[in-house]
Amino acid sequence: MNTIKLSDFKRENDTETFATAMNYMKEHPKTTLIVEPGIYNITTEQARAAQTAVMNGDFGDNPEKTMFNPDYKYSRGISFECQKGSTIIAYGVTLIIDGFMEPISITGCEDIEIQGITIDHKRKPYSKGIVTTISEPDENGTCKYVVKLNKSCPITERTPINLRCAFFNSSEDQVIRAKPKAEFVNTYEILLSMQKNDRIHVGTEYYTIHTYHSRPAILLERCKNISLTNVTIHSQPGMGIVGNRSENVLLSGLSVIPSAGDRWSTNTDATHFTSMKGTLRYENCRFEGQGDDSSNVHTYYHAITEKESDTVCTIQEKTPSGTHAQTLDYPDEGDTLELTDINTLQTIDKFKVLNVYPNHNKMNCKVVLDHPLPSNTENLVFADITRLPRLELINCYAEKHFARGFLVKCREALIEGNTFKNISLAGIEAAAESYWYEGVTPSNIVIRRNRIVNCGLGILVKSDCKNPKGQSIFNITVEDNLIDCPDAEYGIYAKNIDGLTIKRNKIAVKGTDIECVDCVNVKKEV
Repeated sequence: MNTIKLSDFKRENDTETFATAMNYMKEHPKTTLIVEPGIYNITTEQARAAQTAVMNGDFGDNPEKTMFNPDYKYSRGISFECQKGSTIIAYGVTLIIDGFMEPISITGCEDIEIQGITIDHKRKPYSKGIVTTISEPDENGTCKYVVKLNKSCPITERTPINLRCAFFNSSEDQVIRAKPKAEFVNTYEILLSMQKNDRIHVGTEYYTIHTYHSRPAILLERCKNISLTNVTIHSQPGMGIVGNRSENVLLSGLSVIPSAGDRWSTNTDATHFTSMKGTLRYENCRFEGQGDDSSNVHTYYHAITEKESDTVCTIQEKTPSGTHAQTLDYPDEGDTLELTDINTLQTIDKFKVLNVYPNHNKMNCKVVLDHPLPSNTENLVFADITRLPRLELINCYAEKHFARGFLVKCREALIEGNTFKNISLAGIEAAAESYWYEGVTPSNIVIRRNRIVNCGLGILVKSDCKNPKGQSIFNITVEDNLIDCPDAEYGIYAKNIDGLTIKRNKIAVKGTDIECVDCVNVKKEV
């Protein structure tokens, strides 16, 4: 084992220093890099220009359309490309990112471990302020809310400010969702128009983002055996971690949380894993204040765009904004593809891939299958069920964010001993989502001994599509959970399941404790 220190590679700036150390580690497998405690500034001219362009409105009202596509040029901060056996020990280390970039990129790697590093931004990828005045409602019930922005968060007349926002009261432990129309007043002032909300008053904190998806804080792609231990992500103009086409990932003590004095962390998901294999394990992780889910684990649905013969076809994922890594998703030779009706999410057949021909430029691939397709493939999609991990979510904590606590779309999962608190939608959701082309329908899921408090719904399991039919979900166990959500319509909502066990859950909700729809082989115990 070879051990080095970052200070041994001192260059003109911190970005170049890390790059030099990374090049050494690529040439010397199984190297451990000790990063001395301190603040390190990571930036490039391209990254700063990207943030300036967003804030000046050069990328329009929704910069995602420019920044979130395969052709967009971006900077990487610390790149582990093609390293093997590398370890970074970085306790007490904070990377201050200046601009919009991908701070840590782990691609084509094996046996990589990062310990203790923290990621934050010089100028946050969001703006925050305080409500200073509120007008009386007009004849339509609309009020004007004046927000004074923090001095660290200047905006321009063209800065996007109508994407996603949230309010927070010091007296409440919850995110307040609203969709006001925002108008620029001056560099430090925004005028909001919306229906009167009694939870928002003078002194309420306000946060608004300036782009949805961009590059993640940490990318894991085409990797195997990756461990992130006690890593912290305070902010990112996009997702916290995106994992794609990788195998065996351990997240231990990961924190995607706001920095001190803030209520917002990442603009979208805290973590998002696609087309994974092996085991994906979260243990003792914490998530707070992100703009979307704490995690989403899935493979992609692929439309059949062309048939050359009964056993040869071209397939392409049709997600609204492309894959989350913005690279081609495709099966490998020998993988199993599940053929599904996109409208009902019922499985039609399974095929083995004999040959595959990826076309990265056209973002599609040709596959040769082991037996003939149906004559009519309209509304049929493929999902690569070989690229589905065993998910383990153990003793984690998620609170005060949009969307779901954890969103599960895989065929084997254990969700145990977690706490989900003050989350806008379901604490736990297991559901394919056909409109996002994200699958598959979940099966063999155990949800037990979790605590779900003040969420929009407790536990939700269903096939989310245009016209769900029958039972496309199998073997779901929900037991020994505490669900205390006084404003929720349901404690547990289950639909389209064959093999459902619900027992010994303690539920307190406004509406129905347990609702089962189109489920068979159900076992319920108090």
